Amino acid sequence: MRQIFYALMLLTGLAVVGCGNSHDQRAATVTGSPKNVTVAKVARFTGGAADEIMGSVVARNTAQISPKVQSRVDHILVDIGSRVKKGDLLAELDAREFEAKVQQARAMQQQAAQDLERFQKLLAENASTQQEFDGIQARATVTRAGLEEAETYLSFTKIVAPFSGVITRKMVDVGDMAFPGQPTFTLEESGPPVFVVTIPESYRNRINIGESVSISIPVVSMTIGGRVEDISPSADPMSRTFSAKVGLPENQQIRPGQFGRLLLPYAGEEATLSIPRSAWVHRGQLDLVYVVTPEKKAMLRLIRIGRQFPDRLEILSGLREDEDVVISDQRDLLDGDEVQVTL
Repeated sequence: MRQIFYALMLLTGLAVVGCGNSHDQRAATVTGSPKNVTVAKVARFTGGAADEIMGSVVARNTAQISPKVQSRVDHILVDIGSRVKKGDLLAELDAREFEAKVQQARAMQQQAAQDLERFQKLLAENASTQQEFDGIQARATVTRAGLEEAETYLSFTKIVAPFSGVITRKMVDVGDMAFPGQPTFTLEESGPPVFVVTIPESYRNRINIGESVSISIPVVSMTIGGRVEDISPSADPMSRTFSAKVGLPENQQIRPGQFGRLLLPYAGEEATLSIPRSAWVHRGQLDLVYVVTPEKKAMLRLIRIGRQFPDRLEILSGLREDEDVVISDQRDLLDGDEVQVTL
């Protein structure tokens, strides 16, 4: 009996230690550094029959950067993939000719300023006519403008970024001759991209500015929600199509240049809330997701699932549109963990 008693005491102690360790691990998890997670937006989606219209993901702004003066390329400070900020120097052109013109213009302006000062004194002493003074004053104005023009052309030998973004093309090398209007770099703006598509006139009444739509990106096996930002007011008379632009959420897997399809539901079918299938967390018979709160905490949320599709789940209740749900590393999370979000 005594051996049985000691055995029971030992098992009880192990259970208590186990619980204590679990509590300690939980406390360490909550108070430790935030965990990196990837999230996706809860978006409206039509999973049933829909018409598909092909389009492309593009940067919100794209610039073909070309010099304003003709000269040889002296230095290039960026390459394809370089991230730059507005005003950053991209390349320098040979500036010797323009520097010489600035020196010449400055000398002429200084001489004209001295002549103007001298003729002001002569005019005050009645040793010069008003007509002579007016001519000298006009010459001083012209030379001052000439200096400003020469300095402006000198500044054009520095090619700078018009906005923040990523260099996606480089068309020149050191030693090449650069010409006005000839692109040297292609710069794409950083930030969320847009989806551009041409809508056949027969579908025009099925899409409106401000509506939520679904975009399928086959290369990453993802369907994401977007919002229609712009539709051309008139159709192209040749193709009978309307140009449309759909704003997309920022997502590291969605990049400019990718092919996609705009999904237009058949008349009468309403878009419903959906999440990526990868956000689904199974706990016994419960369907759950981790929702990231504004305080950057991952909170378990009970959901009710409707239709299931290859890459998405229809959500009947438990979530709101535009909430962030975790789509990676859920096994390492506990309810209430602090997280660091990547899209």
